[in-house]
Amino acid sequence: MNIVIIGGGTVGAAICAELSAEKHDITIIDGDPNAVEKITSTSDVFGVVGNGADISVLRKAGAEKADLVIAVTSGDELNILCCAAAKKLGAQNTVARVRNPEYSELMALMKSEMNLSLTINPELAAAKEIYRALRFPAAAKVDTFYRGRVEMAEFVVSESSPLCGVTLNELRSKLNLRFLVCGVLRGEEAVIPNGLFRLNAGDVICVTAPDEELSRFFLAAGEKKRPVKDVLIAGGGRVSYYLEALLQKAHIKSTVIEKGRALCDDIAQEYASATVVCGDATHQELLLEEGLERTDAFLALLDTDEENAIISMYAKTKGVRKVVTLIRTMSYIDFFRGVGLQSIVSPRSSTASFILRYVRSLANAGSSHIETLHKVLFDRVAAIEFRVKENIQGLTDVPLKALKCKKGILIACIGRKDKVIIPTGDDVINNGDTVIVVTAKHHPEGLEDILES
Repeated sequence: MNIVIIGGGTVGAAICAELSAEKHDITIIDGDPNAVEKITSTSDVFGVVGNGADISVLRKAGAEKADLVIAVTSGDELNILCCAAAKKLGAQNTVARVRNPEYSELMALMKSEMNLSLTINPELAAAKEIYRALRFPAAAKVDTFYRGRVEMAEFVVSESSPLCGVTLNELRSKLNLRFLVCGVLRGEEAVIPNGLFRLNAGDVICVTAPDEELSRFFLAAGEKKRPVKDVLIAGGGRVSYYLEALLQKAHIKSTVIEKGRALCDDIAQEYASATVVCGDATHQELLLEEGLERTDAFLALLDTDEENAIISMYAKTKGVRKVVTLIRTMSYIDFFRGVGLQSIVSPRSSTASFILRYVRSLANAGSSHIETLHKVLFDRVAAIEFRVKENIQGLTDVPLKALKCKKGILIACIGRKDKVIIPTGDDVINNGDTVIVVTAKHHPEGLEDILES
């Protein structure tokens, strides 16, 4: 595909690196010559220095012939304007990053009038990810597939867990639930396990289950923690603003500590049920006064990554059951995970992943196409949701036990109309199904790619 990316920041650079590696023709536009030079020197892309809303700059970048234009600058209005201009020039599809809460309703009403194919709000996406983590306190991360009907959760097997020393075959017969352990991270090695795989303490495992079954799995596996009923939030920025709406619907009590008076007033006026404290959340005394040691969950959502990491580690020393940390700098994520912060949310990483899923869906025009792609187990395993558009020789209408899949690939779930199937060897894939594939080594562009040649 011919793709133009406007904005050479963290998100733009990450998208460039991924898409250029997938052999797309990429052009990056940014007003900063240093940013353009840095990206073009590390990725196989063409660079243009200038304003992405300038028609002459867009023409120089070839926007009129582009299959897709992606605008991820720091300005919402500029992103919208860039996409509108590119569409008028002839670009086939446009994606804009729009972060301001005030634009949310406007985008829903006027997306087509503004010539936008897709909009992505990083802070709203982060808020939804945090809310999913609160629904399952035992899980470090929860991703959704098949329009929210299938969930994939990651958690660490503790030494006291009944899962220790048990093979996956024994576990499935013992629990008698619809679930599948589809990935295991043991040390630095990511494994796609078979039924003979035996779980150990310290393993990070990834479990796929229908939405209603996941809670039962955690309960049966001895990992069920009491529901989150109240949270303490450090920071009252955009992520907190969006999150409050979700907490209010779920009847979860919240206390927000924010030192900016204007932000305090905004949250207090919009969400009457929230307790808002005007103060510095990095002060230990204030955190303790507001119930850090009594809260079900602590959310570090300040503007500074280092402050979020430090107060998260402090909350863990005080025995808080669930700690979620907001990290905006993508290169910091692995480091902070290495020091014990398991539930990390990154708006920029979520934005890049969301846009990449959309691009891959557009690019795949074969007998199946990618609906969703999530990186799990610290980004070492890919979970890909495919939609089967027509019969595929050697794959559809064949029992799974007869398929000759490449090593390191597992079919984790099949969605069929309103039915969710956690597959056994006797199940088959039909035309029209949604199929979730988990892989540690391969990155199939279509379902055909999961089979041996």
